[in-house]
Amino acid sequence: MSDPELDLLLKTLSIDSTWGREKELAEFMAHRLESWGVDDVQLVESLPGRHSVGGRLRGTGGGKSLLLNGHLDIYEVSPDWTRDPFGPVVEDGKVYGAGIADMKAATTAALAVLRRIALSGTRPAGDVVFQGVSCHFEGGVGTRSLLEAGFTADGAICGEPTDNTIGTVHRGAAYLKITTYGRQAHTSAKQLGLNAIETMEPILAGMRRLEGAMPYTPHPELPGGPNLNIGTIRGGTKHNQVPDRCEMTCDIRLLPSQDPYDVKVQVEQMIGDLKAADPRIEATVEFSDHWLSGPRLPYEIDKASPISVAAAQAVSRAGAEPVYRGIQFWTDMVPLKQYGIPAVNIGPGTPPYSWADEWVELAKYREIIDIYHQAVDLWCN
Repeated sequence: MSDPELDLLLKTLSIDSTWGREKELAEFMAHRLESWGVDDVQLVESLPGRHSVGGRLRGTGGGKSLLLNGHLDIYEVSPDWTRDPFGPVVEDGKVYGAGIADMKAATTAALAVLRRIALSGTRPAGDVVFQGVSCHFEGGVGTRSLLEAGFTADGAICGEPTDNTIGTVHRGAAYLKITTYGRQAHTSAKQLGLNAIETMEPILAGMRRLEGAMPYTPHPELPGGPNLNIGTIRGGTKHNQVPDRCEMTCDIRLLPSQDPYDVKVQVEQMIGDLKAADPRIEATVEFSDHWLSGPRLPYEIDKASPISVAAAQAVSRAGAEPVYRGIQFWTDMVPLKQYGIPAVNIGPGTPPYSWADEWVELAKYREIIDIYHQAVDLWCN
């Protein structure tokens, strides 16, 4: 028996859209949208060679518009896969494929909803807008490019993996680059140099102390305080040269009560205190280019907001129990909010989201299609 919604998922999973290679998938989705009679379809080059796709199914008039947002880019595939990551299969009620949880299942579900409505012959009062975005990992660059191209709406649903629970709050992040400066010399005359790796050492210890000392307001849906990960450290050129540079990058995950710009100042103050005790320390603190491409601000919307209420009603109509759960990572709800579009998140997939032999339950995929469809009916009519 034909199963076009599953076939659509298997096809999107078969297309390699690893970070930076989204164009083929964007073109596939654009072609499908056009073939179903979606009114406005456009490929937008969000960054050079990296395309997003927008589609607008025009309503009959008088209703609010709803935007369904999902990213096309996926993380690099782990070498630990035991099957073909781009040869998707269904086994024991699970669909396996690279990026299915983060987040091709939800993005394809949004596509499937536009297909359902376009081919049904009956349109809602308000417009239904699809955003398949590239450059999500650059901080919502693809979403912003589609918004600038006119693919906006009165409300939005993102589909990051939350096991089909409703997310109205998520953490932000500060991606920082700290560089220490020394003076190069040969090992045989190291007293003439200044080792930048050694002056980085107290800063690393200071960052670990700061993780537990940053002020914040606890949030009931985001347990714990800020989380620090020291991700990279690079210094020196050769074993026999005193290094004149050392660079560390880190990721600090923040609560809604925290501001990334304030956190940067706190780090600078911590380093200033260290320098007062050891004048050899010379260091700069910057946001990474990756963070600056789309600042990872925290997000929160009231559960009593119209879009949140509509999402909960849609989940109930689809036969599930609405559950609200905070999101530990960053989403494109931030750039949507910056364009004045209230948003919530609902999507299939469970932690750790990107892993070898990644899967989503087939039932959860079918459920999210129904939830999105019900949300369109509730919001747009």
